Amino acid sequence: MENHHMRAAGNAMVWKLVQMGGVKIIYLIRLLVLAILLTPADFGLVAIAMAATGFLLSVTNFGLIPAVVQAESMDDVKYDAAWTLDMTRSFIVALLTIVFAPTIANIFAEPLAVPIIQVLALRPFIESLISIKLVALNRELSFRPSAYLKIVEAISNTLISVSLAKFVGVWAIVFGYIGGTLSMVIASYILAPHRPHIAFNWKATSPLMNFGGWVFLTSLVAMAGNYGVRIAISRQLGAEELGLYFIAVQLAYLPNEVADEAVGAVAFPLFARLQGNILQATGAFRALFSGLAAVIFPLCALMIVLAPALVHDVLGPSWAGTEQVIRVLSLVVMIGTFGEVAVTVFKGFGQPYRITLLEVIQSSITISLVWVLTRRFGLVGSAMAWLPAILFSQLLSASYLQNILDHPLRGLQNPLKAILAATALCFIVAMMVIYFIPGVVGLVTAAALGGMSTVLLLCVADGRYKLGFAQNLAMAFPQFASFFRLIPSKLE
Repeated sequence: MENHHMRAAGNAMVWKLVQMGGVKIIYLIRLLVLAILLTPADFGLVAIAMAATGFLLSVTNFGLIPAVVQAESMDDVKYDAAWTLDMTRSFIVALLTIVFAPTIANIFAEPLAVPIIQVLALRPFIESLISIKLVALNRELSFRPSAYLKIVEAISNTLISVSLAKFVGVWAIVFGYIGGTLSMVIASYILAPHRPHIAFNWKATSPLMNFGGWVFLTSLVAMAGNYGVRIAISRQLGAEELGLYFIAVQLAYLPNEVADEAVGAVAFPLFARLQGNILQATGAFRALFSGLAAVIFPLCALMIVLAPALVHDVLGPSWAGTEQVIRVLSLVVMIGTFGEVAVTVFKGFGQPYRITLLEVIQSSITISLVWVLTRRFGLVGSAMAWLPAILFSQLLSASYLQNILDHPLRGLQNPLKAILAATALCFIVAMMVIYFIPGVVGLVTAAALGGMSTVLLLCVADGRYKLGFAQNLAMAFPQFASFFRLIPSKLE
């Protein structure tokens, strides 16, 4: 890969890691504090409201923002047209959600969710007002402003929700979401200055709609799968059990958000720039997947081991039963790591229809199983419905990838063996520590020692068997190449 591409990608990855680290730590603290101050039923009501708003947004999502990133050329006319259409869409969705909130709440069999749905319906509209020039920066792999924005949003959300939790209960979460989004919109025009113009220009947006149409279908199908699970839980088990599931998802999917924010957001525009060079794109895929697996697998193993201690010693007895759901979903995240990187290739190469088909198959399997498994195994059954779906989608992703890249899986066997060995070691070390040192102290110690053992084993294996982990890190972060004593000039 040419040096300027590599440096741009490296800088982008650094800032996505800064964003990921800062935001996830802030939100994890917020989540744990609110879980102590509020009840599972409160989180269940918020989960219903967010499901309602998210679903309607998906129904009307034209995929314009990803299309802007993937487009070969953009100008201010197209930017304003895309901003206008997205803002109009969000306004209509907010209005419809407010009007049909009672009907939506009835679907979930939870009338108390009506006012929460109506207020949270404003959040997507507020978010759509964000400066469109942020997308222009992302096209050029400049993610520093986005990192600042997400951190500002997380801090505002956390301060508002935690400070109000004792006084207004579940509404603290609602006000936190609204306040955080408002602060992000205001900050966006400071970090990415732009004077937007309302411009209904179909000629400017129609080329973007060709790509965005598949993004729309993918988003719609994905939401159907997610909300099919939530509806099944709410109707069969109630809002309180949905609250338990909501917290389990938030915790189990923390590693998955590493893939989405630290890798996916950068990999998509990177692969879009590498469409003309299959060898470089193949090298980038191998580096990203092996590096991501080296992070995600051990994190998921830690979550599986530490889930009981996290629930019992941190969240408290009211959240009992969440630990098994966290464990199942952590396994789902681990299995789905390959697909997280594969999807960025499909998007970058302008083949979003492959992602749509993957989502159709995955969601169909999930929805067909969730009602039966929830009825038979309770909340854990709802999580189990994702396992066969994610397994099949990974196999299909590998098949699709073979048609795009040059033998993308070649050379990954030995690095994956080392990663699995390091993951097993992390699992064993954490389990031994938590067995001998119970409580919060044991939880922190197990996480630290498990992580250290993983890093140590991977470093030893890399040095002995030349697996390329250090080289991949230097490729991802060329500004740190001297630290790894490697200064690569291109992917091979």
